[in-house]
Amino acid sequence: MRTEPRIHRDEPEVRSAIRFGLVTAVLGVLFLIVAAVLARSCDDAVVDSASCGRPERLVLALGAPVILFGGGVYAFVRTYRTWKNRQVWWAWQGAGWFLMLLMLTVLTMSMPALAGYLG
Repeated sequence: MRTEPRIHRDEPEVRSAIRFGLVTAVLGVLFLIVAAVLARSCDDAVVDSASCGRPERLVLALGAPVILFGGGVYAFVRTYRTWKNRQVWWAWQGAGWFLMLLMLTVLTMSMPALAGYLG
């Protein structure tokens, strides 16, 4: 007889998925804030700094989405691994979708401004 794994909110997998999702989101947002500060300093600068060139601004704009995308992919891989081990997998899937949604939001809202395509 096949039994499904227990689903409790106090499972260690649930706690670790929530912790991972929050830490990855905070890292992505911190990178976004640093990138915005560096890009903002380019607008008022008389002298070109190291972060004011077109390629450098593109890297600054893509940094936070890449961090969030990598975290989302890792969460989905972890979802599959926990599902195969018959553990609680739904929390990892939720963390993956949360990080992917946050990545798309950051990408669409900050990319044009940080990369220098807007005023």
